[in-house]
Amino acid sequence: MNSERLETILARIQQLRMAVMGDFALDFYFDLQTSTNEFSLETAKEVHLASQPRAYLGGAGNVAKNLAILGAQVSAFGVRGNDLFGREIAHQMAALGIDAKNIIETNIDTPTYSKPLQKEEELNRIDFGTRSSNFQAQTGELLQALAAETFDWIIFNEQFSIPLLQAQHIESLTNSKAIADLRSLGSFARNLPLKVNEAEFIKIHQKAATPENIRSWAKTRNKPVLVTLGEKGMVYAGTEEFHHQPAFPVKGPIDTVGAGDMVVAGFSAARAAGASVEEACEFASLAVHISIHQLGETGSASPDAIRQLHDGHTIA
Repeated sequence: MNSERLETILARIQQLRMAVMGDFALDFYFDLQTSTNEFSLETAKEVHLASQPRAYLGGAGNVAKNLAILGAQVSAFGVRGNDLFGREIAHQMAALGIDAKNIIETNIDTPTYSKPLQKEEELNRIDFGTRSSNFQAQTGELLQALAAETFDWIIFNEQFSIPLLQAQHIESLTNSKAIADLRSLGSFARNLPLKVNEAEFIKIHQKAATPENIRSWAKTRNKPVLVTLGEKGMVYAGTEEFHHQPAFPVKGPIDTVGAGDMVVAGFSAARAAGASVEEACEFASLAVHISIHQLGETGSASPDAIRQLHDGHTIA
C-alpha cells in the first residue's frame, strides 16, 4: 500500500457510518502505592495511596473509540448504568462525537474494569457490573434499532460472562459488511465474518493456529475469519482469499490491552472504505502497532500517527 492509496482510505473513512453493538464498559486506571507506613486509625491497616486516576472507553466502547479517532461516524448500541462510571461513558462518547442515543440507561452497575498499576504493571483487577443478569432486557429493542438504520459496517462485540448478545441472537445475525469479535460465543456466528485471537482459536479447535488450520476453518464455516497472532501478526482467510500480515517489530515496552479491539476497528474501517483484504490487514497492523506502544491505557491510533508510521517514522 503506497502513500497515495493510504490517503484514499483515510479520506474515505471520514465518510463512513459505522455501528458497534455489544458489551460496553469503562477501563479505569490508577497508580497504586501499597507501602506507605501510614495506618488507618479505625482499622489499624496500612493505607494504600492512589493517584493519577484516568478512564477510557472499554470493551465495545474501545472499538467505538478507535473508530471515532480514525474519523468514522460511529453509532453505539448497548447499555450502561446511571452511576459515576456510566456518566463517564456518556461524557467520553459525547467528547468523541459518538452517537450514543442507543446506549440505554438502565438499572445496572456500569461494567467497569478497575485496574491498579504499580510501576506500569497491572495488578489484580477490581471489576464492577460485568456479571449483571439485566443486560438482555434491552437486547431485542437494540437489535430493532440497529436494523432500522443503514450503516457501511457493523461490529458485534461479546466479552462478558452474561453478554448483551447471547447465542440465539448471534445465530440470527447475518451481514457480509460486518465482523463479530466474540470471546466465548464464536461457534454461534455461523453467518458472520469472525475475528478471534490465537488463544481463542486453540480453545475452539484444540490445535495450533497454523495457516493451514485457519484456512481449513474458514472453508468449513464458509465465512471469513480474521485471526490475530500477537507478534506473528494476523491471518485473514475466506473461502477463496488468504493473507498473512506480519506484525511490525516492536520498539521498547508495549501494552497489548485492547490490541484486539484496535485490530477489529482498523480492519473494519479500511474494509468499509473499500480497501482490499491485504490493505485492510496492513492498515490494522499499522494501527495496532501504534496503540500497543501507549502504556497504561487502551491505546488508539490517529490518522496522522498512521501516516507517520507508514512513512517510516519510529514510534516514540
